[in-house]
Amino acid sequence: MSQNNNGVKAYDNAAYTASADDVNVIVTKDNLPPKTDTTTVESKWGCCSFRPRCIQGLNRMSLFTLFVCIMCFLEGFAVNGVANAAIPAIERQFKLPSTKSALIPSSQDIGALVVVLFVSFIGGRYNKASWVASGSLIMAVGSFLFMVPHFLEKYVYPESTTQSSYNCSISNPPSGDCDVGGEKYLVVFMAAQIVHGFGFTPMFTLGTAYIDENEEHSLAAVYIGLTYALTAIGVAAGFFVGGELSQNYFVDFDRVDQDSLGFDATDSRWIGAWWLGFIIAIVGFIVIAIPVYGYPKYLPGKEKSTEAESKQEKPSRGNIFKQFLVSFIDLIKNPTFMMLTLAGSTNTLIISGVGAFSFKFLMEQYNIQFDIAGYLIGGLILVGSVGMFGGGLLIRMCGLGIKGMLNMCFISSFLSGVLGIAFIAGCPEVKLAGLEVPYPNKIDTFTGFTDVCQGSCQCQYEGLSLVCGKDNIVYHSPCHAGCTTQSGQMTYHNCSCVAASLNIPTDHANAMVSAGRCEDGCDKLYIVAPLMFISMICVLTSVTPNSMAVMRVVKDEQRPFALGVQWVFIRLLGTIPGPFLVGWAIDNACLIFLEGSCGNQGNCLLYSHDSMALALKSQIMTFYTHNEDITNAFFELNEIITQSTQASTPARKIGSKRPKLQVMNEEIKDALKKRSLHSINGKLMVDQKRPITYT
Repeated sequence: MSQNNNGVKAYDNAAYTASADDVNVIVTKDNLPPKTDTTTVESKWGCCSFRPRCIQGLNRMSLFTLFVCIMCFLEGFAVNGVANAAIPAIERQFKLPSTKSALIPSSQDIGALVVVLFVSFIGGRYNKASWVASGSLIMAVGSFLFMVPHFLEKYVYPESTTQSSYNCSISNPPSGDCDVGGEKYLVVFMAAQIVHGFGFTPMFTLGTAYIDENEEHSLAAVYIGLTYALTAIGVAAGFFVGGELSQNYFVDFDRVDQDSLGFDATDSRWIGAWWLGFIIAIVGFIVIAIPVYGYPKYLPGKEKSTEAESKQEKPSRGNIFKQFLVSFIDLIKNPTFMMLTLAGSTNTLIISGVGAFSFKFLMEQYNIQFDIAGYLIGGLILVGSVGMFGGGLLIRMCGLGIKGMLNMCFISSFLSGVLGIAFIAGCPEVKLAGLEVPYPNKIDTFTGFTDVCQGSCQCQYEGLSLVCGKDNIVYHSPCHAGCTTQSGQMTYHNCSCVAASLNIPTDHANAMVSAGRCEDGCDKLYIVAPLMFISMICVLTSVTPNSMAVMRVVKDEQRPFALGVQWVFIRLLGTIPGPFLVGWAIDNACLIFLEGSCGNQGNCLLYSHDSMALALKSQIMTFYTHNEDITNAFFELNEIITQSTQASTPARKIGSKRPKLQVMNEEIKDALKKRSLHSINGKLMVDQKRPITYT
């Protein structure tokens, strides 16, 4: 490149004529000054002063999202997967009814509720990534606590009998001593889940806000959708692993020789290794916390993070409560935010309640094994995770604004409510002699479990150990079938009640029973499973647009706190009462309870299929009635937002334009006032047409 003395470049002037006074300047790469690194120390990856340049390749949002997705996978795996799959085994080992075992899944949300406002309000003013990493270590502690009852309590099971030792004429009455038994460990399980709640709260409040602040909005929606999807995949993996462990490993396989037990998973005495999966989670939580700790308060070049930070000064001790109260009231007065929050609460009410007992429901209702139930639920959640990721992807592909996100929530909620009717397709009742069907030569069904056909057998103290006779009738135990001899571990012969039912001699080959229930030929699962898959996709599709819409209808500096406030409502109205309501409904469907410690009610031994299906469906329909009321409010809100967004840009004058969010919320409030908003009998009425039930 040549340049004359007047600074005119030769190639810029077509009329220029070269002269002897021209100076030729050749610029090469070696003549350039070294490129300086403009990244500040505060925005580099590392710990304290250790922030070498060679590891700054980790300082990218894509890698942060990868690490957080792994953490979310582990959280779903341990807290909602393995823990929920363990509930049937925990009920059996520690003799807990469903209304008490429901305290275990609910406790995680109690823990989250305790800390969520503190974490979202205070943590949002510091390094969010460090809080997320600390939460991972806290979850490792919670997983260890969940294992503690196994190490303190050995499972005591009735000894197996052999062909030479089995004698139904010997009766062993239970001890009259009062022993609190396993109920004392319920507090430990609850404490473990509360600690889990402490741990995952930073990720789903601060972590979500951290991604949204440091990434372009449409791509942030995809990343956030990925974290939710990996959480669901983790839950699926937890059910996969939980089912396999429960089916193939005895609870005390580390203490006794499993091969010498004399029974397997088909026997009612079997309890699977519910605690084993938490070992994987503990190691994973500790390892993944290390790279997440290295991320800075804001990523390089993300000025929007610093702008948001400048708006929220670190509160002093004197005004922290005042700022907290002002921010909270501001969010409560935001109608769009509250509608989204109430709808999200209804969805989680269903997901948490049904999810906590889905493993147990499938096993009892459709008579399937532990591993099959684990695969089915895991596959259900795995397919449903497509909805979580798909929700974020649709936002990016379609460029959805607030109105589009609300429409997506409305459609997905409506479809999932309609498809939820599949739960009513249950299997026939267990034909239990003396309860559902009469004993031979009897007319009355409810005659109790003792009968003259049992001969000299003393069965009044015999525990429930269901067996299926050749007469296709289920008996309370081999003793109740009148069996006097045993061959192998699971087969009994010379059964007098079976012989009387079939009108054959007692020593006939068909006068026998085998362990377990009789096959009922029920194929309703083939109807229920596909509809459940579609319903789960619809439910989870609304998760990402709900979270993204929340962050679009509040001020930038309020985003972490808004997510925290939403979590409070979701926990209070959704995930905490959900397991209680479903557990209560399931207990009401119980036919035979085991007597618990000191006269208390123990775990259920046998359920009514019809009552269980109807109870679960009634709960779901009740929840979705409230949800559809709220989604009707979405319909109203869409009309309001359409009008408000059209009016959100007033006369364009330099320096006089108000923020679009402020205009929109003011228009919403004015529109609601014009529609005569008032309360009638506990229902919020808009235009006296569409009720919004919020109780």
